[in-house]
Amino acid sequence: MKTVDDFLNEHPDEVSKYNLDPLKLSERDKLRNRCKERSLYLLERAPKTELKLREKLLSSGKYDEEIVDETMDFLKKYGYVDDLRFAEQLIKQYSGTKSIREIEQKLYQRGVERNCIKQAMSAFKEDEELSGDSELKAVKAAIRKKCRDTEALNPDSKRKLYASLMRKGFSYSTVTKALSIDEDF
Repeated sequence: MKTVDDFLNEHPDEVSKYNLDPLKLSERDKLRNRCKERSLYLLERAPKTELKLREKLLSSGKYDEEIVDETMDFLKKYGYVDDLRFAEQLIKQYSGTKSIREIEQKLYQRGVERNCIKQAMSAFKEDEELSGDSELKAVKAAIRKKCRDTEALNPDSKRKLYASLMRKGFSYSTVTKALSIDEDF
């Protein structure tokens, strides 16, 4: 079994890149390490987008832009921050409960770039079975939440229900399709 000393002896060129003695670290290196530790702690609590994590670190006032940039590069290199993966996970989490437009809005609010959202949405929509069914499930759940019996609605109440669902981001055709299928209600 190899020890740390064996590694240090076998790879002197690798070791020379790093200062392994904490007492010999410069203040800048200590701050850089602290920023990485803080980032990992924040990511451990809940997944975050690059923008939200960057804002959190900069708002503390402890780290400058250069250190935060280095930390983001480090986190991306090891896969701790990946906005595309974050978007895909959020889409899966909310599919079937929220409209596609509402999910996109949540991603925008969390700081995911437009191209990542488009990539994640197109990957989600490629799976026709998932995206079509989830949108229909979501609108049915929203309808059930608003009223128990859609057949008993008067025309004015039905119009209000349509308007409410459209404001939530559901398409007119999806709402009409969900209301015409009354076997689930």
